[in-house]
Amino acid sequence: VKMSTSTQKLYVVEGDEAAAFVWAHRALLRRGLRLAIGADESFVRLDREALCRVEAPLLVLDVAEGAHCVLHEAHALAHAAATVQNLHVHIRLARGARLQHLRHVPAAADGQIAHHVHVTLAEDAHYAQALLAVGGRYHLQRHVVRLEGARAAARIDGVLLASGQDAIEQQVLSHHRAAHTKSGAEVLALAAGASRVVGNAWTQIAERCDEADARQKLVGIPVSGHPRLVLRPHLEIHHDQVQAAHGATVGSLPEEAIFFARQRGLDASAAKALILTGMARAALSRGVDDEALPDMLRLDAALADAVGSHLAIGEDAHG
Repeated sequence: VKMSTSTQKLYVVEGDEAAAFVWAHRALLRRGLRLAIGADESFVRLDREALCRVEAPLLVLDVAEGAHCVLHEAHALAHAAATVQNLHVHIRLARGARLQHLRHVPAAADGQIAHHVHVTLAEDAHYAQALLAVGGRYHLQRHVVRLEGARAAARIDGVLLASGQDAIEQQVLSHHRAAHTKSGAEVLALAAGASRVVGNAWTQIAERCDEADARQKLVGIPVSGHPRLVLRPHLEIHHDQVQAAHGATVGSLPEEAIFFARQRGLDASAAKALILTGMARAALSRGVDDEALPDMLRLDAALADAVGSHLAIGEDAHG
């Protein structure tokens, strides 16, 4: 699919420091998908598989006024060991539109991927994303959210799983541009081995954004081994009448919960898996209405598999 002139305009984003590098994506772009979501569409499933060793796909999604939709975006691991992927996603929500976006992005140990998700919200639009990102020698999940209309709201919750020599980073950049807007960012980093996980949350509230509300919560838990966890919350506020809060915490698994789990007959590995899966599921469910989703769209199976296999949480896994 050739990129049209109107699609090229999506790359020009004022004030985005990553904009200077979009020429590289344009040069590699060979395939793209553009979807228009109408008011009568409630579920969309997008299963994607890498088609070549180096690729730069594009997804453009327009959600119509008043539409309510769930988008399930799942990436497969085909060719992942040698894949270099630079994906750009542009989502535009019209007035009153609501989108729940579930994303499952696994990467092999040698995979190098960067996903750039740009979301623009009009008046009364709502966007919620639940991200499960797993593995990768270089794995970047970058989200830029622009709350352009009054009463627009956006929330991005991410669970990052890293082990071995993995390096994963999630960036959530939220721009408040209208009154009564709300943004939320939560990152739960579960790391093992010698991996490195970075959680970045940056929120800017512009002038005249009366009663804007911004929340950030970054949590890192070393599961085993000696991983490196970096958490960076940041608020930039240019108006007085707002509410904002942020926090960053690095801590261990609750020993009391592990004790009670073992009292029920579970071994140490199974107890850790149960607790970590519960924490991750809770984090992914804060923004999306998980109970209302069909089983085929939930992240439960992928989450349980990733916690048990990728983190290798057994006591003998990392010594």
